[in-house]
Amino acid sequence: MKSICVVICNFNKQDYVLGAIESVQNTAGELADIFVVDNASTDDSAALIRQNYPNIRLEVLKENIGGSGGFAHGMRQAQQTGYRYIALLDNDAVVLPNTLAGMMDLLANHNDIGVVGPAVCKMDNPEVVQEVGANVSLKDATFNFHLNFAGESYSSIAMELVDCDYVPACCLMTKAEIIERVGVFDEDFFLYWDDIDWCVRVKDAGWRVVAQPQLQALHKGGGANATNTLPRYYYWRNKLRFFAKHPVCYPPHQVKHYVQRSLARNITFQHLNAMDELLVAMQRGLEDAAIGGRYQGAAFPDRGSGKQKLLQVMVPPGVYRLDMSAVTKSDMSAARKHNSLCRFIVSCGQFSVESHRFVLDPALYEALSKSIRDWPECVNTVPLSESPTAVRLVVVPHLFDVTSTEVAHDEQLTDLLWNLLPQTIDGATALQIATVLESARQSVDAFFATEA
Repeated sequence: MKSICVVICNFNKQDYVLGAIESVQNTAGELADIFVVDNASTDDSAALIRQNYPNIRLEVLKENIGGSGGFAHGMRQAQQTGYRYIALLDNDAVVLPNTLAGMMDLLANHNDIGVVGPAVCKMDNPEVVQEVGANVSLKDATFNFHLNFAGESYSSIAMELVDCDYVPACCLMTKAEIIERVGVFDEDFFLYWDDIDWCVRVKDAGWRVVAQPQLQALHKGGGANATNTLPRYYYWRNKLRFFAKHPVCYPPHQVKHYVQRSLARNITFQHLNAMDELLVAMQRGLEDAAIGGRYQGAAFPDRGSGKQKLLQVMVPPGVYRLDMSAVTKSDMSAARKHNSLCRFIVSCGQFSVESHRFVLDPALYEALSKSIRDWPECVNTVPLSESPTAVRLVVVPHLFDVTSTEVAHDEQLTDLLWNLLPQTIDGATALQIATVLESARQSVDAFFATEA
């Protein structure tokens, strides 16, 4: 038996899971066995795995029990089989050379460390960091969810070991004794917050959770770009469940205050940005958190096109002068600021060059153009003297953080995610927002009443 068992949880990712398996075999084949838990995939994942890797262990479950359940099943089986080290790897992640060996060595040489993860970088752009562990804190009803070094250039970050609250399940390693003592992932989460909950439990039991930036994994990820509303449902349902499980670290009265304030902001902006399908998913998640249920219906409804339609209305065809000063002057690190600006410029490509033109400051163009492979045709640096009718489009880091930005009545305000804020809100819209807010408040009240 080898020292490590790498558990890969798969669901309908035939285009990626073979790459995950290959990365383990190529970088740690002499150290690690692979155990793929397939969540009743409906694509050709299982057949392709059997065809290309007939010697690895594959178990196809009868039903989809979620990432939480799939990883929990694999962790339990690996620990009972007798492996000393158990690693988790998402089906859309790959490990780079020395990552698995390096994590094993760290656990072997530090008895106080219970979980370790590498620096996770973006598969589509390996120089950009997704996270190096993360921290979850709540102080004076202010919630801080901080992904270490997110958006920064990997080559520029510090390489010292990072103590954190959790490392993501897309790539982590633990010891069998940790699972024996703390248990496996809470299967009722199904998706999201399961790795955070488990790592906090490990810390509560007295071990450290760390990330080693000298080791690397690449992760595709897809929650933020999902075509349906399932991620939003589980994000809110499981956020409440997580806080309820850890009342000492996160006092209920502070959590309730934070959740209600966060809901007010989310509901307002989602409604104003025509994302009603997300509001439905969020409300259902809050309701199920209160009753201890989980959505068992058909596939979640698709993300609507309301926001895209709204963009065309609120940013009508024309010429826009991009004012990025609020972003360039923000307190984001230089690397994260640069990457955020690049992503925004790329996102301008959703507009047609025949209908929209965005004028960027030449100095900013010079700073960003070297990092953007496919520069959008609709973004250029035409001198303002040649664009006298250009409308000022003010871009801020996030509308949630807007304070004193001055925007005239004929100007537009957006953030790096293209969330928009109308100049005025009519009475009917205000009433609709108030109605949704009251329904959400009642769900949160019901949840905390059951937890009291």
